[in-house]
Amino acid sequence: MALYFRNSTNRTLWIVYAYYSPGCPGVTWAKKGWYKNLPENTVNVRSGFAGGQTFFYFAHDDAGREWSGEFSTQVPSNAFEWCWDVGSTTARTVGFRQVGPIDSSFTDYTVNLTP
Repeated sequence: MALYFRNSTNRTLWIVYAYYSPGCPGVTWAKKGWYKNLPENTVNVRSGFAGGQTFFYFAHDDAGREWSGEFSTQVPSNAFEWCWDVGSTTARTVGFRQVGPIDSSFTDYTVNLTP
């Protein structure tokens, strides 16, 4: 049972994702990254039941291609786990894409990142 990201490109990807986190005061969402995902590889970013949940993600490769969306928040360049509204003067703002809510019949869910 997990959330996976499949890299269906010929480049290494870097992924950050956001998940429901009632421990984050006021926002109930946290973000975590960066996950390195080699070409044609699948990486597990979260264990547990994926069904019925909503996630958000942002990814980029070393050629400047991005998988982004309309939900903006700050991310640093190094590994991190922050509440959604946390940022810093050295972080940059990126847009996350929404995934879900995922059908409750799924135990696992894979986001396929394609060129």
